[in-house]
Amino acid sequence: MIYTRIRRTDEAREPQIRTLCRELGISPLLAGILVRRDLTEPEKVKEFLEGKTQPYYDPFRLKDMDRAVDRILQALQQGEPMTIYGDYDVDGTSASSLLYLFLQARGAKVDVYVPRRDREGYGLNGPALEKIAARGTKLLITVDTGISGAQVVADAPKGLDIIITDHHLAPRQLPPALAVVNPNQPGDEYPFKGIAGVGVAFKLCQALEQRRTGQPDLYWDELIELVALGTVADMVPLQDENREIVRKGLARMPHSPLPGLQALIHVTVAPGSAINSGTIGFGLGPRINAAGRLDDAMTAVKLLTARDPETAKELAEELNSANQERQALSQKIFEEAERQLAKQGPPEWSLVLGEEGWHPGVIGIVASRMTEKYHLPSVLLSIDGETAKGSCRSIPPLDLYQALDRCRDHLVQFGGHAQAAGLTIRTAEIPAFREAFARVVAEMLDHKPYEPAAVPDWFVPEDREITPEAVAQLAQMEPFGVGNPAPVLGFAKAQIQEVSLLGRDHNHLKFLLKQGGFRYKGLLWQEGPRFHSFYPGEVAAVAFSPRVNTFRGVTAVDLEVSAVEAPYTIIDWRHENRNKETELNSILQKDKKTVVYVEDSVALKEKYPEACILPYGDPLPEETGVVVFWDGGAEKVLQPGKFPLKGDQPGRLYLLYGREDLLARRDALRRQYPDLAGLRVCYTAIRNRLREQGACQEAQLRQLTAENGCPISQTVLDIFYELHLFNREAGLVSLGDTGHKNMQESKGFQALQAEYDRRFQALNRSWKLQPAEIAALWAAGR
Repeated sequence: MIYTRIRRTDEAREPQIRTLCRELGISPLLAGILVRRDLTEPEKVKEFLEGKTQPYYDPFRLKDMDRAVDRILQALQQGEPMTIYGDYDVDGTSASSLLYLFLQARGAKVDVYVPRRDREGYGLNGPALEKIAARGTKLLITVDTGISGAQVVADAPKGLDIIITDHHLAPRQLPPALAVVNPNQPGDEYPFKGIAGVGVAFKLCQALEQRRTGQPDLYWDELIELVALGTVADMVPLQDENREIVRKGLARMPHSPLPGLQALIHVTVAPGSAINSGTIGFGLGPRINAAGRLDDAMTAVKLLTARDPETAKELAEELNSANQERQALSQKIFEEAERQLAKQGPPEWSLVLGEEGWHPGVIGIVASRMTEKYHLPSVLLSIDGETAKGSCRSIPPLDLYQALDRCRDHLVQFGGHAQAAGLTIRTAEIPAFREAFARVVAEMLDHKPYEPAAVPDWFVPEDREITPEAVAQLAQMEPFGVGNPAPVLGFAKAQIQEVSLLGRDHNHLKFLLKQGGFRYKGLLWQEGPRFHSFYPGEVAAVAFSPRVNTFRGVTAVDLEVSAVEAPYTIIDWRHENRNKETELNSILQKDKKTVVYVEDSVALKEKYPEACILPYGDPLPEETGVVVFWDGGAEKVLQPGKFPLKGDQPGRLYLLYGREDLLARRDALRRQYPDLAGLRVCYTAIRNRLREQGACQEAQLRQLTAENGCPISQTVLDIFYELHLFNREAGLVSLGDTGHKNMQESKGFQALQAEYDRRFQALNRSWKLQPAEIAALWAAGR
């Protein structure tokens, strides 16, 4: 998605940038981004770019780690059966697989249990613990779950010891377990609180290995690739220890000895492609998640712990198919949600959509897509008879949990955090909840619609070129992810020199951009439908990610554009065969502060009674955000001193009139200012009336319309008087000289044609005027 807002950042940090360039030998581009992220001390920057000498913290700094290690080692020594109880997402399944492989390799009798999302829900559940204990398990270790299971643990079967390892925020009441290992529990002094559930399991493995071998300085990390997998997928901040985990894990991943991970990489990544955090976030992670969303997450655990390459291959294909099914299902639900939304009418503050049969494991993905598209908090509901379960996604300025809390009277239950949540609601309450939620969102946003903005790390000065060498240095900032996003750069003032469509289906856009003395190719993926929103000569702020591209031996920097903010946005549909009514309906649905200028405002007002429709030339109301030029009458205002938008008034201008409008306007001008042929028809109409009635009042003749549609105007009559074709005396008009006349010698006719030519040129200019020229009229103000 291309943003239309770019948030500026403080650029007055040049001394710090120069210091980093000088002391570390890095480019101003890299230094500018680091400074923007408050990395200004050379030693800290060096550590960030090159890694720590010791990447791991002492695992025993985690509260209760001693007790957990002692009990697990006791189970190992005595051969007690153990079960690892994990969550069904990537973090949970990778943590389960990691701890399982670690313990199994050390002779443990160990099993894994992951609850089914569709039957057992999230977290620990009593029936599962009863079943696990009945199998003979004496020690249960949770990974990535359990911190909220105080009552379940309290009611657990006798003789079942429970160790909780988790990373989620701890509730007021902790589970009464043998040990609770969680950096985010009260009293824990672990120096980094951002590790994922698999990170906590990893620290448990490190602690076990240190105690087992008697080597306190041994930091086991043989399966670090699994830790990196869950860490990236769970979207925890890639800072501090997580950054080191993911850096080392990504480096090991292509050479991992795990057959399951290699099989999954094979069905996900093209041969020879680099494996990075994006590979996990958009490739490996969704395939693992698909198992838990649609069926049984144990399939993912079986894959990651597989020993046999053929078995691993079959399981990887199964997950790949599940992911394809998940994609198709989410697309189907998305399309159904769009149709449902169209029936409800344009949303203003929030989306609440639900339908019988929507898969509860997929609606969260669809809710995210709806929020991204409409920039509104979204609630998608899977209705099952009298109740419905919902997945909710929010926008940055709205605390979703608080919004749901204010609507709690309509809900059976809810939970989550500021940006994502889940709920259960009675089906009958959905309409009331929809209204209440919209009202609460509007109040919490102070009735100010949210407009997303790109925030560049650094605005490139006009005198600096973005070179391939400088872009290559940015790789030192990897791995990218939450807390360390891929760099976004900005041009404060660039000129779009060319706009063209790319791709077989014309679904991408290409810009040629110029800033200062440097030119670049800008690429806008999946933005082909916005071709008419940009124009050559447009000056705009641009946000982008730079990429090095080599084609036919020539290496250049291309820009993947993420935002374009222009003071004068002009959407030019003059040369398109579009249905104007359809387009105007769409504009009016999305933009409440829209003004439509038209030649005949009365006629259009009848079609759109709720819209603000004005004749060309009327002043523009305050706070107008969108202006539409509807028809060929636009030529009246497309000239200096008459343009309705002021130079300091940003917004969008739609040019909706097309060729048919211009032809109709031209014909109307020709009737208003008839040529020789037209005047002959006018003469015939007047002569016939005078022959019928004899002398006639001039006012009566001015009410006539000739067969060609030309009105008998005073100007037409004056030309005939000048040529003595008719006589006028005391307000009465009679037949005059019937001899041959050269009409082109008439001063009145010459003036009539001169006015037609002037008006026709203005009309033609409104068709040919380039958007950049219209923007210049806009900039000049009214």
